Amino acid sequence: MNDNSSIVEITVCNSKGELLENQLVKMYDEAAYEAFKEKQTTKALCEVMTDKNGKAVFVLERQKWFAGAKSRELMFVVLDALDATNYEWWSRGGTVTAGKKQSFKIEVERQKTVHEAKKEEMPVESPFLIEDGVLKEMKDKGLSQVILPAEVRSIAPGAFWESDVESLVLNEGLESIGVQAFARSKKLVSVSFPSSLKVIEKHAFEDCVALTKLNLSKTNVEEIGSNAFRETGLKEVAFSASLKKIGSQAFLKTQLENVVLPVNVEEIGPEAFREVATLKSITLPNNLQKIGGQAFYLCTQLASVNYAGSMKSAEGVVESAAFEGCEALTRIILPQSIAEIQEGIFIECTHLKQIILPESVKKIGGYGLRTNYPVEKIVFKGGQVPVLEDTSLPFVDDLASIVVPKGRLEAYKTAYADYQKIITENP
Repeated sequence: MNDNSSIVEITVCNSKGELLENQLVKMYDEAAYEAFKEKQTTKALCEVMTDKNGKAVFVLERQKWFAGAKSRELMFVVLDALDATNYEWWSRGGTVTAGKKQSFKIEVERQKTVHEAKKEEMPVESPFLIEDGVLKEMKDKGLSQVILPAEVRSIAPGAFWESDVESLVLNEGLESIGVQAFARSKKLVSVSFPSSLKVIEKHAFEDCVALTKLNLSKTNVEEIGSNAFRETGLKEVAFSASLKKIGSQAFLKTQLENVVLPVNVEEIGPEAFREVATLKSITLPNNLQKIGGQAFYLCTQLASVNYAGSMKSAEGVVESAAFEGCEALTRIILPQSIAEIQEGIFIECTHLKQIILPESVKKIGGYGLRTNYPVEKIVFKGGQVPVLEDTSLPFVDDLASIVVPKGRLEAYKTAYADYQKIITENP
């Protein structure tokens, strides 16, 4: 359940209080329920089967089911067909509030027919193909709301490929989500992730265009695979505190606006946030060891880069073109852990005026600090003068000042002879 969903739990039992599994529970709103009372074949808004504990759980996404309203009147029905034209049914319901969890109990009093007795003798077929804890396939392709059974430990590659699932509750005990497991499930709106989850493989949720929120904060995920959420509708993500690596293109062309990475993240893969045109701010860990090539390429609205946590190892690298085309950036401070800056990091950052480099920077590649536009100030914090290539710094005419640590003025002037006139000491 996410912040926008309501959970309605229906318990179905008999007159003795015995819980009844495999009972189909139908949901109706006020108008549909009135029609149902007149004609029992009226189509339900949603249907969920009770589990072995007699529970049918309805996950109602706010955007779909409430449309701005705070509550709805909903009825839940268990229906028996006595013959082709006669029905027996039981119902409970009432006011369901958006974003809340509510419960109703339906007590069924029925006479066991010969048909029912035979039906009870038949094994109930699961909508999933599960072998040794691995969910390999969803046999019922029409399911829109899915709650995985407790026995599932992993989801096989492509198990829900191009499914019609809209709401997904992953079971506690699930540890891994396989390659392309939910890829191209374009109706998927909400996913509830368990604390047991450790692995999200590559392409797992690629092209899930209706998925706008992601809450991994209670999981133990350490790595998000490459392309895992590529071109989804994601606007908000809460990451796991245990996260260490974000794979290449993991969030490419999503709609994220503000991203806060946990302090344990050490690697952002190439193109991980490429062309996230809506991204306005990001908080990076100070112990980041790799910002991959084109990691934030063409994040045209990115205006704020902040930092959290402390440095543990100063061997980090910013790879080529990592921030290329970030037009809204005016000032940037690189993480304390960065030792090497590769080629063309800030090319076409048209409004970037200040670049502040940490003490740990030792090497800067060609065009490493150029934007192709005038820069007001570059601040070096390190006592050791970084090794540059001939093209690392902006042209002298495009750079107003270089600020270096106190006591290191002459060392920097000697190393960067062409820039002596604009090198000043930090007071």
